[in-house]
Amino acid sequence: MGTSGNTFRAQCIDKVRRIKALGIDPYPSTSRRTHMAADVHERFDELDGQVVTVAGRMMSRRGHGQLVFADVQDQSGRIQLMVASENLSPTSPEHGTLGFDDAAQLVDIGDIIEAEGTVTRTRRGEDSVRVDRFRLLSKSLQPLPDKWHGVTDEEVLARKRYLDLIMNPAKRERFVMVSDILLGVRTFLNERDFVEFNTPILQPLYGGGRAQPFRTHVNAIDSDYYLAISHELYLKRLIIAGFERVYTIGRYFRNEGIDKTHNPEFSMLETMTAFEGYEFNMDLTEALYKHLAADVVGKKTVSVKGQPVDLMGEWPRESMLDLVHRRCGIDFRAVGDLDVANAALADNHLRPQPTVGHALTSLFEEVVAPELIQPTIVYGYPVEVSPLAKAMADDPRFVERFELYVGGIEQGDNWSELNDPDELGRRFQAEQQRRGAVEDVEAHPVDHEFLEAMEYGMPPTTGVGPGIERLAMLLTEADSIADVIFFPLLRPLALPSATEPAERTAGGGEGAPAASEEGGVGAPPGAAKPPEIQ
Repeated sequence: MGTSGNTFRAQCIDKVRRIKALGIDPYPSTSRRTHMAADVHERFDELDGQVVTVAGRMMSRRGHGQLVFADVQDQSGRIQLMVASENLSPTSPEHGTLGFDDAAQLVDIGDIIEAEGTVTRTRRGEDSVRVDRFRLLSKSLQPLPDKWHGVTDEEVLARKRYLDLIMNPAKRERFVMVSDILLGVRTFLNERDFVEFNTPILQPLYGGGRAQPFRTHVNAIDSDYYLAISHELYLKRLIIAGFERVYTIGRYFRNEGIDKTHNPEFSMLETMTAFEGYEFNMDLTEALYKHLAADVVGKKTVSVKGQPVDLMGEWPRESMLDLVHRRCGIDFRAVGDLDVANAALADNHLRPQPTVGHALTSLFEEVVAPELIQPTIVYGYPVEVSPLAKAMADDPRFVERFELYVGGIEQGDNWSELNDPDELGRRFQAEQQRRGAVEDVEAHPVDHEFLEAMEYGMPPTTGVGPGIERLAMLLTEADSIADVIFFPLLRPLALPSATEPAERTAGGGEGAPAASEEGGVGAPPGAAKPPEIQ
């Protein structure tokens, strides 16, 4: 059931034509599968001697002559097929089945197949299906990577992750866990009477945070719009409307750098709770993380950068001022002069900042935060970097805002929402002045429609905003945000011109070696220009 050579794709296309000539569709619309591979293994005693139909990707074949063994892989695992010429029904256009000789010539490793037969166990003790009928469900035109080396190039791993997961199905568990985490978040909040809303991704004015947006144009109304950097201002409108506990798990777009903790497109949870302050969200955030760790992921301790992190222990709550004072030796409570603040930055090899509050934040983020390995709630942010947060009663230079740090990484932003429309308007104006003075591309714009909504009155409100991918990184012990995003943002490949068809590199992508007969039949890199399917 295999072939090799440096014209693998051309041969597969020829096989497609030959299968069609037999009156069989090589891409039928449905499967007749009755059992997953794991069902056969887990229920072997019950299914022994029974007829089942399994389906999946053929990953290997062994044997020659009139008896062939093959492994078929579905989402649940692998099951062995025993294909004997004396048992296999003949080629039948009516049933869409291939006989032994046709299957041997026309089916390759990597093809999606279906096999009907009797559950049995080989003399070596291998759970198997003795095949009576064999169908092709999808003819693969590209060879799988070599089973021993797989896909190792980091860019290919991200760009063609499907190849990596075909060869290493255990890696799927991380992405399944991301889905479980999302369900766990929703369950946790719904049980606490929160209501989920979909809020706009296309927004006439970006806001709710400090970030550089993506801009687009809506032809239907001939207007520029922005992709959401936050959904906060829409959740606040829901609070004004009378909902008291709301949340969204939405997509966010920030036109910023790409690194191990940042992707320009990402997911985030945002909540709003009326009639509560930010201390409420300190408790809520801690309870949420501990619920996800213990009840969803089943880990009370995780490893971050090789260090154990206890998620179930005490979570200290520290002010930014105290943390910077202890680590850097400067008490910003007594700093009112920008030159003094920037001198402290220079001592730590950091760039000068436009305000004392920005200087304090820079020292914290660059020097202190990377050392916060165990879960730590950091509160008391400067007002200059928190335009939507309520000022502290005892010192209006700082606001009722906190962030959770775990493993040296910020996990989410939370604060008591500023509900004084006059003060909010003044802060918006200050942001705009700073934008003009220092070219601050992240400055918050003045949103007059939101200010008008606020003038109808918003009760005391607080919100949380943990990033879903960073949460998933923590709980799955991933080293990079790209490890928990199936489709991370990548630089586009250079596309061929309209008059020059692209040559396809065999072997599963850029530099991936061709598969062996055992692990997948393939052609070496540098195959000739492929023919078109007719």
